[in-house]
Amino acid sequence: MSIITELQEQLQTTQTAAFVTTMLRDISANRLQSIRSIFDANKAYYEELHELTALVAHYAEREGVALPQHTKTGTLYIAVTANNRFYGNLNNYVMDRFARLVEDNNADGYVIGATGAQYLDQHDVPQVVGTTQFAGSTPSNSELQTVVDAMVPYASVVVVHPTFINSFEQKPAATDVTHRPTSVEPDGPAVEYICEPELGEIMTFFQTQIRIVLLSRTLLETRLALTAARLMKMQRARERATERVKKEERHIHREISTIKNLRLLETFAGFTSDRAI
Repeated sequence: MSIITELQEQLQTTQTAAFVTTMLRDISANRLQSIRSIFDANKAYYEELHELTALVAHYAEREGVALPQHTKTGTLYIAVTANNRFYGNLNNYVMDRFARLVEDNNADGYVIGATGAQYLDQHDVPQVVGTTQFAGSTPSNSELQTVVDAMVPYASVVVVHPTFINSFEQKPAATDVTHRPTSVEPDGPAVEYICEPELGEIMTFFQTQIRIVLLSRTLLETRLALTAARLMKMQRARERATERVKKEERHIHREISTIKNLRLLETFAGFTSDRAI
């Protein structure tokens, strides 16, 4: 019976694993619903803010408004990754795309998250100018300000982050949070604006406060994508644990049947011996 006892103990462990993964899946599902509702609530606002950012940047370029002297003309790519590895290969996919963009555009890079920092330890990305980690899933004001301070010297900032396609699919995306103007004129006649305060001050404001808002939106989408990835990861883990429980239950049933059959054989053998005597 010691074998049966060991198998039953193993079954209990597997059942516990199945229960834990089920709870983690349900927690992720609840979080996904909550984050999705927040993400969708202000979608129109953030889209209009993106358009306004592009409009101001293009108008400043057309009017020849000089940016602050400390501002460069280059681009900063920011990779947003998680601090742990409960999300499959999504963090690595983000870093792969980040590394390609930095190399192809000969631009500077900045990495957020522990998994991104670990990626840098294993891959050569020399253009990275800084890294940071958030203590929790939502950055504090000081943590967010650290990233924005790194963004200020650049005319263009592109955030490479996980994006939510649906509950079953998440992919890395590159989101421009500055909308660097191009040399191509927009369609339609040029529109004149009266700017108050001065356009230079507006541009300075857009390089700080508006970038904070747009970056926060990108980080929220990152949380949405990572939560969805974790949901599917826990669902697959639950399915594997459930299948393992079934296999172990069948194994225990076979062992018990084997023992019963052996006892029956011993009983029959005893009857046969008694008759022979």
